[in-house]
Amino acid sequence: MNIIVHGRHLEVTEGIKNYAETRMAKLKKYSENIMQIHLTLSAAKLKTGNYQTADALMNVNGLVIKAMATEPDLYAAIDKVTDILEGQIAKHKEKNKDYRNAHYTAQKKIRLNPETGMVETESQKKIVPVSLQPRPMGIEEAILQLEALDKDFYVFVNAETETMNVVYKRRDGNYGHVEPLK
Repeated sequence: MNIIVHGRHLEVTEGIKNYAETRMAKLKKYSENIMQIHLTLSAAKLKTGNYQTADALMNVNGLVIKAMATEPDLYAAIDKVTDILEGQIAKHKEKNKDYRNAHYTAQKKIRLNPETGMVETESQKKIVPVSLQPRPMGIEEAILQLEALDKDFYVFVNAETETMNVVYKRRDGNYGHVEPLK
């Protein structure tokens, strides 16, 4: 991990540079993929007093994470920007973990049956049972219900034929109607 500390309108002393590098090095525990951290330290004189700003850009596998903190004390600004980066990298890591777990659960489980010597696959997809009690209505009313509920399809009992029907949204923007054969 490469840590670059420089100042803007501020001279970076060896003590400040060592402190910043030590604090930023602790981010390594969150990810081994941190390639580079650019930390820019600056000072500003405002009407309310002197303020120090720490602005950090962290490169993690091509993803750039940015954080900025302004405090009256430069060391406090460095601490705060480090805490912000910790939170962002932990959030990014958790998001990737959730994505990977979702990706793996969609895969098929493969196992070898020792008795037959055959490879068997088992799907990981869940089937969620849904119970509904469709009410009798016309096709036009079913389409209105479909739009009102903002669904892709709607199951109903056709009032004319007294059979279960489905209306659905087509990719071309029109509606489809599924009706059983008599």
